[in-house]
Amino acid sequence: MSIVDKKEKLKKKIDQHLRRITRQLISFDTVQETLNYLLDSFYKEFTCDLVAVVLNEEGRLVPKSWIGEGFKVGETLQLDIDSCSPNLMRDALWWPNHKEEQVTCAFHEAMQKESLSTWFTVPLMNEQESFGICVIGFRGFVPLIIEAEEIFTQFGHDVAIALHAAREKERQKRKIKGMEWIKQNIFPGSSIEQVIEKVVERAGKGTQATMAAVYLFDENNSQFIFHPPAYGKADLLENVKWQAGMSLNSHFPFVEQTGGMKLTVPLIVHLKTIGALYVYKEDEPFSDEDLEFLTFVSDFVSMQIENARLYKEELEGKKRLERIMAHHQELVKKMVDGEDISDITKTISSMLESSIMLYDRFLQPISHHFEEGKSSLQPIIEEKVAAQKKQVMQLRSKEMWLDESEETPCVVWPIVGGRDVLGYAVLNSKKRRVDRVWRLTLDHALNTFAIEFIKQKLVLDATEQVKESFVNQLFEERMEDKEKIIQYAALTNWNIMEPHRVAVLTFSMEENDRDVVMMEEYKSWLWEQIKTRLTSYDPNIIFTRKNNEFIMIVKVNDTPPAVYWQGIYTRVIELMKQESPSSQVYIGIGGKAKRIEEYYACYMEAAKAASVTMHRRSGGYSFYDDLGAYSILSQASDQVTAELFVKKKLGPLMEYSKNNQVDLLYTLYMFLQHNGNLRKASEELYIHRSTLEYRLERISDLLQADLNNGEVRFELMMAYKLYSLFDVGTISPS
Repeated sequence: MSIVDKKEKLKKKIDQHLRRITRQLISFDTVQETLNYLLDSFYKEFTCDLVAVVLNEEGRLVPKSWIGEGFKVGETLQLDIDSCSPNLMRDALWWPNHKEEQVTCAFHEAMQKESLSTWFTVPLMNEQESFGICVIGFRGFVPLIIEAEEIFTQFGHDVAIALHAAREKERQKRKIKGMEWIKQNIFPGSSIEQVIEKVVERAGKGTQATMAAVYLFDENNSQFIFHPPAYGKADLLENVKWQAGMSLNSHFPFVEQTGGMKLTVPLIVHLKTIGALYVYKEDEPFSDEDLEFLTFVSDFVSMQIENARLYKEELEGKKRLERIMAHHQELVKKMVDGEDISDITKTISSMLESSIMLYDRFLQPISHHFEEGKSSLQPIIEEKVAAQKKQVMQLRSKEMWLDESEETPCVVWPIVGGRDVLGYAVLNSKKRRVDRVWRLTLDHALNTFAIEFIKQKLVLDATEQVKESFVNQLFEERMEDKEKIIQYAALTNWNIMEPHRVAVLTFSMEENDRDVVMMEEYKSWLWEQIKTRLTSYDPNIIFTRKNNEFIMIVKVNDTPPAVYWQGIYTRVIELMKQESPSSQVYIGIGGKAKRIEEYYACYMEAAKAASVTMHRRSGGYSFYDDLGAYSILSQASDQVTAELFVKKKLGPLMEYSKNNQVDLLYTLYMFLQHNGNLRKASEELYIHRSTLEYRLERISDLLQADLNNGEVRFELMMAYKLYSLFDVGTISPS
């Protein structure tokens, strides 16, 4: 038999053997069984010294199984594919037939270390992927049949198909076992702790991991939080802060990436990441099979964890609503019982689980309640409110966040009754807490505050009206029921028969930023603040109001009047500087009322004194008895006569000043005040002396009067005093 015939016969024998092996390989259910049969078949049939299967795992050759004594392929064939010949994974290599190739190859060098004289490789690859290579080696020289290379190459394709099929079978078996495990261990209604305990145990044991843990994403705090229990022991971060715009890889190691000692698999429900499954090994890196197993586990348990979380939230929401209803009932009871606003604020603070400060419509603090350990927030919140006072007072319906930081977040909500803003509630609460239930609770709280404000206002208004209806009868020219006034005074512990003084207080303020209604309300509020301030100075002062006049009735005491009323005025001015710096306050003080019938006269004196004080702009308070000519004029003149006299004497100047930029009315007033001294008058008017002379000539022409005549000056000065006394107009520079 020729050599050719022998080669053909051997080639046919090899082909038949490989086909027989291929048929058997398809029947195995696991990769390991497939590899073991492959190795045994080659080792027995070809009487070789080494048969090894080296698989491709993430760009690295890893020996998985081998037969042969005295070899260290477990160490020598642990190689990076990039360091090997480019055709190692796709072509069958035959040594020493390919010895002439001048290629630097780590695989060739490794085979030389194993002292193999003859070896060949079979690439295990199909159309989809390259699994690795099968290596057959001989210590002695064995002639290789080059013609059989194609047969071995085709055999490699068949083995790759068998390995792929075995892997799929293993996957299916793991899935079936996993489904059975989930069915047996995780039940509907399990708590989130129970689900996680089973998950980490399954993940740890299924991958031979040292530790397994679950982190759940907390949307409110934008962080992943470790949720116990964990499997095994390891140092874990309690939470991982989420950075917006960054991927999960930036927060956890080896996300869905094998080859490391750590591995992270995201927990996803409806394309939304709800957490992460994190595992750790000490002895060997995680493989593709480990990743596949953990991915399968995460796919099935993510929904279970989410369901358990939603059930827990629903349960907590139910308890939360029960607490709110309990607080609601308590709040209704407090309102019915007429509890103090401080008690109501405390209950609302508990309802909202938030510290709260209550302000009136002019941003004056009324009450507050701080959660335990947060009382230090009061000055911080007061400072923030004061810094943005103007913007806050423009709120009508929506909230305004003064600070959204994590340290001192606070938000202002207007308290509205009808169309009016009655006050403001400032809460120390994080923005992410403002959910639907919280808003509904807050709406109820704000309505409660609004009702309480309205109730208090009605009570105060009713009390004030009763008081004013009696006291104001003292200030009528004809007193209707003297006995009733005396009875009311007795009920309020006021000895009306003792000597008293009556004072009238008036405000002068800019009206640019407030409408008429709000201006009057603001004056009323200022009056309340003044009453509070002066009560601490003299608790016996009786306060009332008649139309737009604010009235004080003060018992005559041993303190000198100038000292006493200077104390009154000083305290009022201090308050005004604090609350309304651009406003002015004037006080007129009448004479002593020693009998009940004299209160009206004293009130009229105080009103006249207040009017003169305001128009003269000379000091903030005046005694009627110190007005001199004004007191004579007030008793000798009536309103109509006074107006006629003023218009006759000063009418041309009033008309001229109204229609021109030069205020001749004020110019003449300052000239008369300085007794005709041109130098002092011009300095007071901030004009040149020649300008003043020109104006005086113009005034003489308009009035048809000689300003150097003493009688003319007297009449003009009298006109000015009547002008101020009867409030015909205001003398001020234009």
